[in-house]
Amino acid sequence: MSKIGQAAEEILEKISFGSYTKPSPAVDKKKSVEAKEGRRNIKKNKLTLYLTEEEEKKFNEIYISRLSKGKKCDRSALFAEAVDLLHKKECQGSK
Repeated sequence: MSKIGQAAEEILEKISFGSYTKPSPAVDKKKSVEAKEGRRNIKKNKLTLYLTEEEEKKFNEIYISRLSKGKKCDRSALFAEAVDLLHKKECQGSK
């Protein structure tokens, strides 16, 4: 067999899934429970925002600031956090 053929066989052997073992069912259940607790599986509604240029700049500054600090976020999560903070200020603060 040529050196190329031998190398090809070695590569195929290394990338085969013959040594792969499935995770136990207990691990699968734990992962699925954790995934359900996240924000991704919550029913969402679509919303259109009308912001002034100044409001959009402020929103973008916050978004960029978080990204530069290494905090992974998306604009929807950022808006949801803003709504939660405003709700606490307006509705729960007056009690």
